[in-house]
Amino acid sequence: MILALKIVCGLYAALMASLGASWWFGFAAMGESQHINALNSVGVNNLTADMGALFFGTAILIALGLRAGKSQWLLSAAILMLIAAAGRILAYVTVGFEAETLVPLVFELASASILFFTHKQMSATPS
Repeated sequence: MILALKIVCGLYAALMASLGASWWFGFAAMGESQHINALNSVGVNNLTADMGALFFGTAILIALGLRAGKSQWLLSAAILMLIAAAGRILAYVTVGFEAETLVPLVFELASASILFFTHKQMSATPS
């Protein structure tokens, strides 16, 4: 079971790295697909850096946890996803609900749950 969880987490890390690369090297396409319009080049710079950092950072945390066998790194990635989900919920309260954002919210919550569960399983199993 732990091997299956590690494989799922590894695939999730690959997805996060792919999204990070898309933000860094394909901002225009990502901005359009996510309905994000930067007002000027400073906005593009900030969004490229921040979104790339979130996704690459999450991928790196997961990779560190899987490679080193230190599950606390997975817990850190789970917390990042929960913070992203909290930001979506805050936007629902302050700006209003947008149906297009429900799938990403569910994905963030599900991925945080899988990462947390994998952390618990890895912590319970002696290396």
